Amino acid sequence: MKKRFALLSVLPALLLSSCSFFNIFNSDKKTVGVYVLDMIATDENPQINDAYLGDLTPRFKSGEKYIPYLSLQQYASIYSKFLNPKAVSEVTTEGFITSWSIKIDGELYFYAAISPLEKLVLKAGDISNVLKTGEGGIQPTYDVLNYGCESDTTYDQLGEVNYATYTFKDCDFDYIRNGGDVYLPLGLYDLSFSESSGLYVTYNYKNIYCSTNPDDFGDLAFRDGFSYSTVDDQMSRAVGGVAMPDYLINYNASSFLFVMQNFYGLRSHFAIQNMKEFYKSNNLYNGFYSSNAGTRAYSFSQAVNIFDDNHSGIVRVNTAWGENARAPYGKGIQARNALEKRLTTLRKEKYGGILNVVEPQEGDIVYSDDMKTAMFFFDSFKYGTEAEVFDSFGRVKSTAYKYDTFMLFRKVLAELDAIPTVKNVIIDVSLNGGGTLGVMIKLLPLLSKNNHATINFYDESENVAFMYTASSDADGDGQYTESEAYGNRFNFYILTSDCSFSCGNAFPCYAQQLGVKIIGETSGGGECAVSIHYLPNSQYIYHSSNLHIGAYDKANKKFTGFEDGATPDIPLTENNTPMCTVNDNGDPTFNIPHGFFDVNVLSERIAENANQ
Repeated sequence: MKKRFALLSVLPALLLSSCSFFNIFNSDKKTVGVYVLDMIATDENPQINDAYLGDLTPRFKSGEKYIPYLSLQQYASIYSKFLNPKAVSEVTTEGFITSWSIKIDGELYFYAAISPLEKLVLKAGDISNVLKTGEGGIQPTYDVLNYGCESDTTYDQLGEVNYATYTFKDCDFDYIRNGGDVYLPLGLYDLSFSESSGLYVTYNYKNIYCSTNPDDFGDLAFRDGFSYSTVDDQMSRAVGGVAMPDYLINYNASSFLFVMQNFYGLRSHFAIQNMKEFYKSNNLYNGFYSSNAGTRAYSFSQAVNIFDDNHSGIVRVNTAWGENARAPYGKGIQARNALEKRLTTLRKEKYGGILNVVEPQEGDIVYSDDMKTAMFFFDSFKYGTEAEVFDSFGRVKSTAYKYDTFMLFRKVLAELDAIPTVKNVIIDVSLNGGGTLGVMIKLLPLLSKNNHATINFYDESENVAFMYTASSDADGDGQYTESEAYGNRFNFYILTSDCSFSCGNAFPCYAQQLGVKIIGETSGGGECAVSIHYLPNSQYIYHSSNLHIGAYDKANKKFTGFEDGATPDIPLTENNTPMCTVNDNGDPTFNIPHGFFDVNVLSERIAENANQ
């Protein structure tokens, strides 16, 4: 989930040195077009000229035609079309330090400062808070996501400052000084600020392209003249099959190191102080700079896979430069993937046999023979579109539960509430790999005794803990009363496995704090929200971000993340041993207990636990 917290306090004065060093690079200017592909993303016959935003004139170091250098003013101008009409964006330069502020009605919502001499980027707040929403903007609306939930957010500053500091001291990012302006590589700006805005900006050696869709950025098609083309097509034609030049290899490696050093959220979990030194100690660093495309690609993917983190991976390599090799996943991910396949088959057989269906669906309910225990599953936290959830009169559709998990919970719990014999409700998230945090927030109050739940986030980059309190509207009457919670009506249990990951992990962790019992095996972790960084040469990374999910002790100002998962109150394997392990060859060994998806067996285990 993208952070959307406004900057609530004024950033303190920043004291950065402004030494009088001058670089000696000769540079040339080149005018290039800027195109926002979101403007034509839904067109049947997308014309690149319809995505035209304007022109920029970056500078290029002599002999280095693939790396554009922009001033911060030029980069900030890309956002001008998409800012809230009340927003005031201002860029100032003092010595070698360039700063960018965005205010609304005099209140500071975003601030950044860059020092190429100290090789630091300072940032506070999120650009996303000042972007237009809906039509004409790049910020989506969230009416459906927020529907049925009443919430409040407070925060604690855990240190003396509330801004992030990103260093590029281990990176080969140069700068160009021309007149009074400081020019830095476009990639440095994009990597520093795209997470804050959701807008990704890249130069593909022909034009500057922007998009909010990094997954398909390189493959986004448009008509360019007489033929269809993509961002990567144009890049490949510009390259012409030559080997990647050394300066670009260095630039790409630096971009990767910058992301992993400053934005990889589990760096502190693994007690890594310096990513460059970590990669050197694991014999990966030199591979980033190899002249062999396969070696580079393998080294980058292994540099992410080494953390065995399902939230992280190299999704796209630099195809224009011939990179195609991938490193294997770690044992943890291999075990989880194998377990997922086996559990999917077992659940289909068990649920399908009881319900007499070929494909059981999310929200299908199975009952124990004595009708005292009910069980249902869902595999992701999702919210539907407005058309999927509401009819033309603004009423919730009877089919909304198929697309929206909150609507599914409302439907299922209402059905169970009408059956007096049901006392125990097992919520099966054993194959839930996550989804939208905002949906999870709406579900938790339904499991409470007072229609109240607290969710905590920790922004490690800005050292801020956020406390998000929520209540939900279970019956759709627009009220948020205690009686709408089901925690006094049912004994809730959540069935977990190592495949319960991300939101599927946070959900049982938070539910456990509400008094819900966990049954199964320890959930799979994934405490960090996912972030995406699109590297300058059509390579991009999914990775655990600096936004952590966990428990916050306000009295002691201590945050504890959920990376270690929820420990079951009723473990289903002896000594809570894993249900799947893999050997060095990646061959799995399963330890799945009898009756893992059998509601009668689980009901018996619940009864045994109650009698202990």
